[in-house]
Amino acid sequence: MGKDLQTDHESKFFIGLNKWIYANAGADWARPEALSELIEFEPARKEVEQYLKTRISSRASRKFSGKTLDKGLFDLNEPWGWKDPRNGPALPIWLSIWPDMKIVHVLRHGVDVAASLHTRSNRNWSGDLSRFEKWRKLSQLGRNRSPIRVGQRAATLENALNFWAEQVKVEESTIGNREGVLKIRFEDILTNPESSIENLLDFISAPKNPTLMQEMKESLDPSRAFSYKSDPKLLEFAENNSTILSQFGY
Repeated sequence: MGKDLQTDHESKFFIGLNKWIYANAGADWARPEALSELIEFEPARKEVEQYLKTRISSRASRKFSGKTLDKGLFDLNEPWGWKDPRNGPALPIWLSIWPDMKIVHVLRHGVDVAASLHTRSNRNWSGDLSRFEKWRKLSQLGRNRSPIRVGQRAATLENALNFWAEQVKVEESTIGNREGVLKIRFEDILTNPESSIENLLDFISAPKNPTLMQEMKESLDPSRAFSYKSDPKLLEFAENNSTILSQFGY
């Protein structure tokens, strides 16, 4: 899953490529629908795909694989993959490069996602505010760089939940009824880990390892499943937004 992982197990190499795809579409993580404009415009999409193939086959891919290969990741002869929420909206582009790849689609309850994003947004705001205060002084000297993060999609729980709905809608539309897709609920992994992990191993044709299975089960925190229920305010928020949640099976 990569040698260059962040603490959330996402590959920095592929995060960089996905961010580049998004930037070329005028999109960002908080507004994934804009990516469709690039995907639907074939001349631009073809150029993007060609650039990605060049990067994937170059020595730069060593950042991901830890190996120097003649054709980069195209020469990997072992099962591999990568995790990044941006993969969903960008999936048509990646499928043009690896049409037979298997897709694991993990869905989590919208209120838990919204609460997590909202908490992160509040935490980041103190840093944004500090930059803004510095920018106000610099702007008087004729410097006009952006002082804060572009967009505040998760500044409120309502907007964070709307983002979740937009993201999942784009993912489900992109995946459609194609084969080679395993859909897993985050909550099922936590509450029924053995069955969920076995299904995943079968899907990717990986051998079962009892020791590894036990280590994986012990690493999970079941309390994170539907964690919003322990917070009265979030529980009320979920009830007030039941229409949105029900659209995606929650």
